[in-house]
Formats: sequence, C-alpha cells, structure tokens
Amino acid sequence: MVVNGGIIALAFAGLFCFFAGVYLSATGNRTTGIALMAMGLIFQVLCLRQLKAARKGQLEQKDIDDAGR
Repeated sequence: MVVNGGIIALAFAGLFCFFAGVYLSATGNRTTGIALMAMGLIFQVLCLRQLKAARKGQLEQKDIDDAGR
C-alpha cells in the first residue's frame, strides 16, 4: 500500500487536534476542546477514507496487471 505525505499529515493532524482538545477540555476551556476533538475526528475519517481509496486503487491496478497473463 502506498502511503503518501498527505495521508500521514491527515493522521498527525487528527491525533494532534484530538489530544489538544482533550487537554483543553480537561483544563477548563471545554467549548474549544470539544471543537478541536471534533476536528481531530474529522481528520481521522478523512485519513481512513484516503487509505481505503489507495488500497482500492492498488487492488484494481493489480487486477489490470494480471489480466493479460
């Protein structure tokens, strides 16, 4: 599976936003913390979607390569 820089950036952004949101929620700024946690989850969903598309593209490419053999 090909993992490019965009997928890694989405994964790190998701983790960073979620953990920053947890910290802010625990230290008193609850509204901003919840918003950051939501953003982190959105980044993680986008990352998983990109991984799924990359895997599907790899499987389709493998089928095309094996078609003539």
